[in-house]
Amino acid sequence: MNTTATTPATDSAGSGPGSRSGPGSRSGSGSGSGWEDDASARVWEELVTSALLGTDRRAPTGLGTTAGTGGTGTGGTGTGRADAGGAGAGAESTGEGRARALLDAAALHTVRRRAGLRPGPAATPPEPAPHDPRGPLPEAARRRLDQLLAGRAAPSPAAGRRGAAPDLAELLPQWLALANELGYKAAPATLPALLDAARARTDLRPQALRLAGPRGLWLARLNPEWRFALRGTGAAGRLPDSGDAEAVGVLWDEGLFAERVALLAAVRTGDPAAGLALLASTWSTERAEDRLMFLDSLRTGLSDADEEFLEAALADRSRNVRATAAELLSALPASALAGRMAGRAATCVGLDRTAASPTISVEAPHECDAAMQRDGLVPTPPAGRGERSWWLGQLVEAAPLSCWPARFGGRGPEEIVALPVADDWEGELHAAWCRAAVRQRDAAWSRALLGAPATPPATGPGTSSLAERAQLLATLPADERARWVASFVAAHGLSEAFQLLGVCAVPWAEPLGAAVIDALDIARDAGSYPWSFSGVMGLAERCLAPEAARQLDSLTALPDEGQDASPGAGGYWSEAFQRLVSTLRLRAAMRAELTGSRSDD
Repeated sequence: MNTTATTPATDSAGSGPGSRSGPGSRSGSGSGSGWEDDASARVWEELVTSALLGTDRRAPTGLGTTAGTGGTGTGGTGTGRADAGGAGAGAESTGEGRARALLDAAALHTVRRRAGLRPGPAATPPEPAPHDPRGPLPEAARRRLDQLLAGRAAPSPAAGRRGAAPDLAELLPQWLALANELGYKAAPATLPALLDAARARTDLRPQALRLAGPRGLWLARLNPEWRFALRGTGAAGRLPDSGDAEAVGVLWDEGLFAERVALLAAVRTGDPAAGLALLASTWSTERAEDRLMFLDSLRTGLSDADEEFLEAALADRSRNVRATAAELLSALPASALAGRMAGRAATCVGLDRTAASPTISVEAPHECDAAMQRDGLVPTPPAGRGERSWWLGQLVEAAPLSCWPARFGGRGPEEIVALPVADDWEGELHAAWCRAAVRQRDAAWSRALLGAPATPPATGPGTSSLAERAQLLATLPADERARWVASFVAAHGLSEAFQLLGVCAVPWAEPLGAAVIDALDIARDAGSYPWSFSGVMGLAERCLAPEAARQLDSLTALPDEGQDASPGAGGYWSEAFQRLVSTLRLRAAMRAELTGSRSDD
């Protein structure tokens, strides 16, 4: 079979369809590859059709000529391999020979089509990436980021065993936060992997895009897979200066929704009054779902100056907008809505003057009238809730907590919470006060409702729900929060404390770190089932201070297993403590690389 085939339907003089003198081609002679014209395109279609149907059913026209004719240049003659000539002709009479000839012709024609491709018009090059004035990462920190980004995509370990190696994916958020805190920028070569990580994990996006900076946004515009960076947080990198009124106005009037949300948040952060004025300028023309998002941004810098606008929003045609406006107004103790709610709540809750000892009496509302609904009360309760208790809870939640001491004879929050409540209304009333304390960020009421940490959760003064306790804790200063949870862990162990640990500032301040380590040690010595503490172990890896590694060294050894211990528990505990120690030391090394300090571990 001859394999030195020429371009299909091209003769030795170059006058065939593949010739350069044909229509649509450059003039002159030369090699047999020229610009593709209609005839050459038809030959390619013929080859494709024969390949799809099979050469036995559809032999392409001129296949023999293509496979055995020369044509390497003007006047060229066919040259072939050692099997050319008669042997090739004989082979081509069989199905196998025709198939080989077809493949030879297709291969040659493919090269010819590529070689004869017309150059396209030059694309306009992108504008240069904007300048980023931040300093570059130290070399060791840059290598560490590459390692963390590569570890993010590493396969997860087998179910049930995490091994003793640190989980790099869980350390990446902390590394990004610290790098941004120190004012670094990502290396240009790292940006693709950083944007891929942000695309895969939404929790990384704010910090990853901040580290990527303006160059990262510039790069994101060139790849459709990274367009998420141009929305929401990413759009903030292109916002005009909040003091440039003209540029702010143009973007507010013409920008995409995500850009407008980011713009309003930025203006509101710098100048709450200017942000409110910007929102008010187009409020009546915005869609309901957009109004809801814009209104939520007023939480930043919320003050009495926003009351007039929010009061007007209580008449909005959207129920969700009305509810959000009412919630924001109830967080302003001096607002007219807060006063109206205080008046309504006072008619429902007070001291029972006929009781032998001070007791709180409750008379829940008998209706939810139009005025109450305008102020944000939802008339229809969820399934399983009675109407009157549902209305009462909403009223008390929206009433300013400052109204209750006068209502209860000058008593403070702790004394009020300690009072008995008549007719089994205590749970409903205290739950509403908990929600009010969280909404109004009132630390005094939060302390009263939390009670002493040693008190069993089911008998606490304000709430038996750990989720509610976690919300109340979030209103306290960080050091007080850590002390309270440390006492709770010491009294009740770790099984009840997971949600509470999650609201404590990182790294955990003492004595919280020591309390968690002691509780883990006690659980190990007691032969507790090890998997029950995997969540706490994960938190400890991220939240313990790196200096705690020294305390944990002694716990990495394989313990003696008692008769009542879970099978294999000792090995798991040893492995888990080894991973915890190595993670803490890696965190210390990461900080040292970013800060230029020396790590002692």
